[in-house]
Amino acid sequence: MKKNVLTLTAILLMSFASFQVFAQGFYIQGGLGYYSPASNEVLGPIITNLGEENETNGNIWGTFGKGVAVGGELGYMFSQNFGFGIGVDYVLGSEVVIEEFSNAGTGVADISNAKNKRLTLSPMFIVDAGSEKLSPFAKFGVVIPVLGQTDGFRSSNDPNTVSNLLLALFPDAVGFEAESIAKGQFAIGFNGDIGLNFNITENIAVFGSVGYTALRIKRKTYEVSRADIVNADGTKEGALNLLSLGGVFPYTEYVDEIVADEFDAYQDEAAAAAAADPDWFTYYGTKDFPAKELTEDAAFNTLNFRVGARYTFKPGSKE
Repeated sequence: MKKNVLTLTAILLMSFASFQVFAQGFYIQGGLGYYSPASNEVLGPIITNLGEENETNGNIWGTFGKGVAVGGELGYMFSQNFGFGIGVDYVLGSEVVIEEFSNAGTGVADISNAKNKRLTLSPMFIVDAGSEKLSPFAKFGVVIPVLGQTDGFRSSNDPNTVSNLLLALFPDAVGFEAESIAKGQFAIGFNGDIGLNFNITENIAVFGSVGYTALRIKRKTYEVSRADIVNADGTKEGALNLLSLGGVFPYTEYVDEIVADEFDAYQDEAAAAAAADPDWFTYYGTKDFPAKELTEDAAFNTLNFRVGARYTFKPGSKE
């Protein structure tokens, strides 16, 4: 992914450097956007009346794509009607609930939230009506996430929802908190926009557009960066090395297949490596011996609403 970022960045820099010599046909624009979810899928479980006879299990539906964006675009119009551009957008996603366990009668509440942030590049072809004042346009191309992660936070007022062994180890515990970071694999999606330019002068215009992004990203790694037991007096004690008691691991890598006998030998090696460490009963699930899970992906499909301003380098411009 880093090589892709460097290559695309080099293209942008060379394009900017060309402004002085090849001003004709170039434009630059910037703006703000709102990304509305365009699809729903299961994000995780929701359980109410936890531990009761009438315990109810369900699914939480949603998407990670929703959010606000700030972006820019550099492009070149080959003619009055056709061109090519490269867009750069930083998207700050909205917080979504991905897991929830509760019991109103006992007061148990265990909620996990997540928020995505990402930087994307969008090479695109442009078709413009070329009208003098109000000029409709359409853009279509691909979208490439080059940087980003999904930050998670879990908060529980009952350690038993994490593992029933935690209270045995921490008798004063009244809660649990954890933070996580999920990163994705290289992905390519598709992007399309239709909009309207309002030309204020020969060089300056404002625009508005509506678009659609189709994007799915496979998970690459999942890291629990912090896990704390919360005591009755408000103090916190680190519990990262105990997460595996509840079937969660500090560091996980996602793979396309897991071979049973190789996987068993891998876990045995991780346990043997930790034999002399009093704080860990196994190194499985650490960065030295990452836990292994089958690949899963998530949707970032959105309807995009953008407004902004554009400056065009017209023939004869001295910029």
